[in-house]
Amino acid sequence: MKGHALFYLCFLLVFCAFGHKKDIHKKDIQIKDISGTYYNESGFRIEIFGNEFNCIVTHPHARFWSIDTLAKCTFKWIDDSFIELNTPLPDIVGNEGLKVVQSADSSSSLDSIKLSFKIPYQRGLRISVCTNPGFGYFFQSKREFVIPKTVKSFSFTIFNEQIKPHTVNCLFYGAIDFNPLRKYQIEENTNHISIEIPALDDSFFERFFLEGDYARVSENTITWKGEVFHKK
Repeated sequence: MKGHALFYLCFLLVFCAFGHKKDIHKKDIQIKDISGTYYNESGFRIEIFGNEFNCIVTHPHARFWSIDTLAKCTFKWIDDSFIELNTPLPDIVGNEGLKVVQSADSSSSLDSIKLSFKIPYQRGLRISVCTNPGFGYFFQSKREFVIPKTVKSFSFTIFNEQIKPHTVNCLFYGAIDFNPLRKYQIEENTNHISIEIPALDDSFFERFFLEGDYARVSENTITWKGEVFHKK
């Protein structure tokens, strides 16, 4: 018994010494208030308030896009000099308000199913529709499809045909397509399906979508995407 008690005591001492030993080399992150407005020489500005980080394009460049705020991010500090930027992902934004309505429409053909996409985006799009059974695949720039009556389910992806680069070096930080990441089952007697996607407006394919992006903070400057923004 004494041997067992001595072994247990030694185990507790070792555990306390090493298992709960504080890492003396670990440095606490210094969180600073960097709120304010920062400008670069390319006609962009960054506005920061709290943990919100917005990238705004100024005139005359704003006429190139339908929106002026290209990025709406939140950020967190990862060390004393870097922040990590994130925006909602394209599939999350695109699914907001998405509505699929199935009906038996007497004005539509009864031997097929018509898919109608209602999308506010006014520029060029191409839509692909994948059906099952048969794994049919349709790809076109029109926003209406006619598929066989035997189709039991479908999925779709929407592609942007007119990508506008975000930099003079033709770099693009947005989404090139939208996929809701789901399969839709077709109800019996359906011959018309309306797919309404209000979130796919003119700004959807222009805005930045960022995940785990980094910006460097140094005194009164922020370095991001190869550009230096100065606080004013």
